[in-house]
Amino acid sequence: MELSFVLFKAARRVTLKEEDMSVEKISTIFQVTSQSLYLTGDSNVAVFPGQDGHFSSFDLRDRAHYEVHGVEAAAEVVNFAASGPPPTPSSSSQFRFSRSASSTCTSLPPRAQSLKYFTRTVSLGELNNGKLVNSRMVVVRFTELEASVPSIISKVKDALGSVEPLILTDSNGVEILDSEGTRGSFYWKQNSRKIMAVPEADFQAVQQKRRRISRRDDDGGLDSVFEKIEEVVLAAQGLSEVTTAIQGLSDLINRNKSTTLVLTEEQTMSVKAAFTCLVCKGFMQDPVFATCCQSLVGCRSCTTLWLQESSLCLKCRADDFSVNIHRVTGLAETVNVISQLAPEE
Repeated sequence: MELSFVLFKAARRVTLKEEDMSVEKISTIFQVTSQSLYLTGDSNVAVFPGQDGHFSSFDLRDRAHYEVHGVEAAAEVVNFAASGPPPTPSSSSQFRFSRSASSTCTSLPPRAQSLKYFTRTVSLGELNNGKLVNSRMVVVRFTELEASVPSIISKVKDALGSVEPLILTDSNGVEILDSEGTRGSFYWKQNSRKIMAVPEADFQAVQQKRRRISRRDDDGGLDSVFEKIEEVVLAAQGLSEVTTAIQGLSDLINRNKSTTLVLTEEQTMSVKAAFTCLVCKGFMQDPVFATCCQSLVGCRSCTTLWLQESSLCLKCRADDFSVNIHRVTGLAETVNVISQLAPEE
């Protein structure tokens, strides 16, 4: 199998085969001096060429990415300005590392000094049914000086090849701000801390929804009941009996916001019929929906007890009741409010 390696320096990126991994070719491509040339991989380990002037495939991984380091070739030309052009390298001469007597450690390229890199996994978030969910992940590589919110955002955008504004959030969707606490590798190198990159438009949509929820009145008044019922109506469009009962109650509340709500006997019976558990005969606690008969059938605890004795549906007697039932998330609180409007006798 033919091996290949991806070499890069700044914006230049080249893929070379194993036989092309020579000091002469790499230094020519990336315009660095052959004496100073070395590579670093993802783990920030330096890889040097052998005495024959080639990088050994034993030190490299197939199709891996390696950054090229070395003194710019233009700097070497200046050093020979006083004594004429540099000698043409002989094809028979061996590669070696050497420094002139006048060279000092300060003339070494900055990369030759210990520059530590860190990696960070960032989840990409997108809006789905009003919630932020992970779509995929990217891995960014950064130094201590690059460990900040603006820098991480820039690296994520580079990895995606995107210019769309992004917001970094924690696992709860709370924006991560650039501050003293978020500057430095200590904060970013902890992969146990989940970080999500979210398009700014999606983030603003989630924030607006949260602000609407936080403004709701929790004192049990008619405005609060009306908003809760509106949410249930949207979530229960496929439940004909439930939708009819809740929509009628919603219309009634909307017409009587400034007055005390009193249900007629017919309305009370309709509400009770829609939300009465078929097992305990009381208002449902943590309601369960059955797909076989497209109806709410009872409390979650009651249906659990029922399944210990029977596999048939509580209402239509269809078989495989256990696979046909589903919890109706978010409906329990609304049923509690409705039960107060139509109390049991």
